[in-house]
Parts: sequence; structure tokens; C-alpha cells
Amino acid sequence: MPNFNFSKVYDSPVKDVFGWHKNILALERITPSWDNIVFENRSTQTNNFLQDGKLTLIQEILPFIKLKWVIKHSKYIENELFYDEMLKGPFKSWKHKHVFEELNSASTLIKDEISFSSWINIKKLNEFIVNKVKKSFDYRSMILEHDLKNKIDNNNENYVLMTGATGAIGQSLMSYLNSIGYKIIFLKYSKSSVNAPVIEEYVNDSDDILTIKWNPYHKNTLKLPKSISKKIKFLINLAGENILGLWTESKKKKISSSRIQSTRSLYNLAVKSNLNFDCCIHSSAIGFYGSNPGIDIDEGHPTGKGFLALTTNLWEKEQDKFRDLTKRNIHLRIGNVLSYKGGIIGSIKTPFKLGLPGYVGNGENYLNWISLEDILRIIGFSFCNKTIDGPVNAVSPNPIKSKYFFSTVARKFGWNFTLKIPAILPKLFLKELVEELVLVDQSVKPKKLMHAKYEFFNTDLNKALDNILGS
Repeated sequence: MPNFNFSKVYDSPVKDVFGWHKNILALERITPSWDNIVFENRSTQTNNFLQDGKLTLIQEILPFIKLKWVIKHSKYIENELFYDEMLKGPFKSWKHKHVFEELNSASTLIKDEISFSSWINIKKLNEFIVNKVKKSFDYRSMILEHDLKNKIDNNNENYVLMTGATGAIGQSLMSYLNSIGYKIIFLKYSKSSVNAPVIEEYVNDSDDILTIKWNPYHKNTLKLPKSISKKIKFLINLAGENILGLWTESKKKKISSSRIQSTRSLYNLAVKSNLNFDCCIHSSAIGFYGSNPGIDIDEGHPTGKGFLALTTNLWEKEQDKFRDLTKRNIHLRIGNVLSYKGGIIGSIKTPFKLGLPGYVGNGENYLNWISLEDILRIIGFSFCNKTIDGPVNAVSPNPIKSKYFFSTVARKFGWNFTLKIPAILPKLFLKELVEELVLVDQSVKPKKLMHAKYEFFNTDLNKALDNILGS
């Protein structure tokens, strides 16, 4: 039976290292995006998922080809050991033993031991599987090391109030905040909700993540129970319609109203619930600046022209109302987020995989990118760094011309060419969208983050794509 072994020493007490793995969303947090896994269902008979938890996940290995895994935890010994075993899935068998060894009061060794059996026992196939697992564990150890170093002291059990947790950023952010010690109240959009404060546990017998159904378009304003409202110290506002898609008048109205109305409703909720925050972070966008070829743009630059600039400006004005309720109010102006499942990579990966990599126009316009992992860390960093306030550009310090961006992505998918698509073709049907999203020319700088000495996870596009695609 083939085996894989991995070990790593972490500069943290065994109680903290083992405790991190007990977080509800630890597996979501630690799983690399290129494994292309969706966590479908989990259950436990106790309040300790590592002890007897059962998990169902779906893994997409090729377009339209998905594999189902059912995994069960067992053989639990606090601060020492736990197992997970595949009950159903793509292998004949798969067992993973997690061993935690206290080296001293501030140092812990983790040993991962995996044994598996394929339905077809071929040496080359087994070697391929081991190499894939090794790559995943290199990434996992990097994430765990960061989270342990940045774990917060949340003895007061304070909560983060969060909207938009089902989006590409929100899902990953929820697992990140959970892993570094925050408790979360997720306002989950429900069209049928009349905004009654019905609290549900995200996982049975755990108050680490609570969900409350919320309809920002309903005439009633949701009021949170005092028992939890007094513990809410942070706000993450990510609600808003996806800007990708055909920009019909109806779509543009949804893009605008979803942002402004949800923010207005959230503010009314905060006032009615007597919330007082230490920090509020609202998603915004570098679309605020419009197209500005030939110059570097920092947070002091005025708003530009166009639909996105107008919408973002109105959105931030609505967010400014929170100034009365918080010590710091941050507009996170986000660039093109690099994520396997969404954003610019999620939009282009299928044609690029199929051998149709390309870019629109002459490719001389600058594209401002940021890795999803950096977005998560910037939010955690901003919660703790009291110098960060107002508009903040969430972009890599290294913008890149679009032709180089797309040719770099193409190489990651195995192609040494890119197709140059004349801009006139897509502009015949999608003129406004193409001009504001595809051909926009901006060189945006994260001045405030750099001044605050934030350490970027990814500043090099090649490494960022490797961490997303597993290339």
C-alpha cells in the first residue's frame, strides 16, 4: 500500500496547534484552491468535530467530472492524535493519521501519515498522487504557520458581523477569521425573511459561527438580540451583486441597488441594535478611480468617470454613515482578485484550459491584481492595525500590463501563445463593460498598506498563480 509522510515543526504550544485543527472551518481554510473541493455537508454527535465528525465533499477533477468523498474522524486523543478515513470515494482506501508531538512548551511537531490504495495499482499513478499530495501539504503548512503566528486573543468572545459570506471572498474569509480566533455572525440573505432575529448554529452545538436570515430589501429592520449585539466589535460588509455578466439596464440597476440598499439596511440594523464597532470594513473597488493611463494612483486620487466610478462613489458615501458607529471605517478598494473559483481566473480558466488563451485590445493597459489570500490577510491586518482608516487600495504593489498578465496565465495552463482579440469585436455588443472592466487602464498603488508595513503574501504574479493553480 503506497504511503505519504509529512512533518513540520511549528513555533507554538501543542495546545494551540491542536486547537487550531478543532476550528469548525479548519479544513476549508487549509485546503488549497487547486484541489477544487466543495465542502457539501458535515455532522457530528458531539461538539468536537475531530472526535466523531463526518464530512461529505465534492472534488472536480475535470470540467463536468466530479468525485464524491465521505470522510469520518476517529481515534481522537486530545493534543496528541486523530485519524480521518475515507468511507466512500475515488480510492479503494484512504487513511490519514495526524500526530502532534510536544517538543517543548513553545514548539510542536506535526506528523501526517497517509496510506492509500488505488483501484488501479500502477507505480506511475501512485507517484503522481504522492506528488500532488506533497504539493498540497507544502501549501497547508504555510497557511497553518501564518495563522498560528497571527492568532488573536479573543477571551471576550467578540464577534464579527458579516455580510456576503457566500461569495468568492466571503467563503474564504469566514474560514480565515474562524482559524485565527474570531467568532462570526453571518447575515445570510433570504428573500423570504421578514427580518425576525432567528439565530441558527452553523454547526451543531457550536456558537463560533452563527447565522441569521436577513432581507435588506424588506421594510422591517432586523434587530439583533442584546445577548449577542453587545459582543459584536467588527463588521465586514461584502454584500453586492456580481459585476460580471451582460450589463443590461436591469443588471446595472442590480449592481448599484444591491450595494447601496444592503449597506443602508445594514446601517439601520446597526443603529436599531445599538452596535458600536471597533472597526468596520466595507468592500469597494478600484473602479472608483475610472481609467487613468500614465499615472500612479493612490488613495487620495479623486473619483473617475463611468458607471463603476459613479456606483462605487455612491456606495462609499452610504458606507460613510457608519462613521458615527465605529472607531475606524475602511473602504477596501479591491482590484482583480486572483481566485481559482471566481474573479478573473475563474472567468477565463475554461477557455485557457481548452487552448484558447487570449486578451482584448493591444494589451498595453495596466491590470491591478491581488491574491485572494492577501485579501483575507489584509482584512485581519486592518482589524488589528489602528492606523488604517478610510479608503485602502487592496492591490498588489506590482500592477502589470494586461498582455503580460494573460500570457503568464496561459503558460500556467501549458500554452506558449496568446490570441490577440481586436477590441472592436466585443465592444460591438458589450461596449460599456469592455471599456470599464477589460480595457480600463490604471496603475493603482497600495500606499496605505505599504506605509503600515503590511507584508504581502504574493507580490510576484508567477508565485501567486502557482498558489492558486498548483502549477
